[in-house]
Amino acid sequence: MTTAATLDILFEDDALIFIDKPAGVVVQQRMHHPDERYLHADVARHTSPAYLMQRLDRGTSGVMFFSKRGDLNARLTRQFERKRIRKRYLAVCEGCLAESQTVDAPIARAGAITFAVREGGKRAITHVHPLHATPRGSLLEIALETGRTHQIRVHLSAIGHPVAGDWLYGVRNAGRPMLHAAEIEMTHPLTNEPLRVTAPLPADFLEEANRRGIVIGGGLT
Repeated sequence: MTTAATLDILFEDDALIFIDKPAGVVVQQRMHHPDERYLHADVARHTSPAYLMQRLDRGTSGVMFFSKRGDLNARLTRQFERKRIRKRYLAVCEGCLAESQTVDAPIARAGAITFAVREGGKRAITHVHPLHATPRGSLLEIALETGRTHQIRVHLSAIGHPVAGDWLYGVRNAGRPMLHAAEIEMTHPLTNEPLRVTAPLPADFLEEANRRGIVIGGGLT
């Protein structure tokens, strides 16, 4: 039976709620998994209504948000469409990736649960900036121009530097894909003031980085 879980709330007001999603928790209920914990239900038990405005993969940790007012959802959707909601990710990848680059490569479905870079797919653009690189792995700061399913994981795999622990697009050499949604910046839909919400790096991410000799500055934790 699904049980209520404690939410790690990063920010909440009358309009929005930002959650620090733990790795291993799905965002929405999946078919054939009626007893599985899912984050949307946890949030709805805390505050109702709770409108899901974005998604993160099961293995990804970090900040995501829900709307608490249906009359604001169109404004939030417009911010997404106009690329005014900026999301910053951190990842530990395989190998030494020392130079910044932009991956502009179309993504299409490749299997029941997988995607790949393929001609004729939907355009996908990922900006990659290394923060620290070692022969055993690199810490990357990542920004997206598009929001395709598994985009970061597919693009990093396509350039030969898959996310550490990503069994779907690389190798299972960590407890989960080392991908973390670190920050969201947007305009508050009620006040029109800038809003920035960050999520601290989880322990397993820090441990994996340390295992690979990656130095993480204090400002990232």
